[in-house]
Amino acid sequence: MVLMCSSFDMGWQLLAEIKINAKDIQTDRLGNVYAISNTNQLYKFDPNGKLLSTLNYAYLGNMSHIDASNPMELYVFYKELNTVVFLDNNLAFRGKVNLSEAGILLASALGRSNTNGLWVYDVGSMQLKRLNKDGSLVQESGNVRQFVASENFYPTSIVDDGLRIYVCDSSSGILVFDVFANYLKTIPITGILELRMVKDELFYLRNKQLISYRTSTYQRDTMNLPKANFIDFCIEKDRLFLMDSNLVQIYGFSKR
Repeated sequence: MVLMCSSFDMGWQLLAEIKINAKDIQTDRLGNVYAISNTNQLYKFDPNGKLLSTLNYAYLGNMSHIDASNPMELYVFYKELNTVVFLDNNLAFRGKVNLSEAGILLASALGRSNTNGLWVYDVGSMQLKRLNKDGSLVQESGNVRQFVASENFYPTSIVDDGLRIYVCDSSSGILVFDVFANYLKTIPITGILELRMVKDELFYLRNKQLISYRTSTYQRDTMNLPKANFIDFCIEKDRLFLMDSNLVQIYGFSKR
């Protein structure tokens, strides 16, 4: 696979700031941003930083990850409890599934499937699995160990674009599967922990620069960011979200 590379500057415009001590942010395709506070309070803001809703789910435990790829329903992963909680677009509780009861004793990564189910990487069986929301098994891959060189394959991010499933492992790269959990290839991009996806572009960070990888053409673009010190990022449409320890900044952008 040949990776074509280019770089360009962006016209960044600071649109809003959200003062919050957050440990994680996620966005949906409408540009809403979800922030998990250090005390496991969950907040929802609109694309301009206006607070829309907040609920306290700290009583359920430590939130590990939110999947907001469907803006009508959020999936909240409680890794320590091996549990996924389902919320509606107002952050109201809609149900949950215990992965242990589904036969998955340890999951390293989770993402929403395009069929409103779950993609889970089962560390014990070393398989990518697709579940219904009731925990029933729909699809499973073969043992992923046969496709990677590392003995410590431990993916941290799963993204489903409707045609392909991208499983990100820092040391092995991005493994690509079809919707039936069949392994297709590995994209040789290593050293990253989390992927963001907009249409056919995968976004990730490298040396505090934003990299976009177009899955249809293998084109990689490098973009300089408006600030160097931040902890996490999200990107949706014409909005960039950068999070540090006590602030989320929202930028508008255009290519120069």
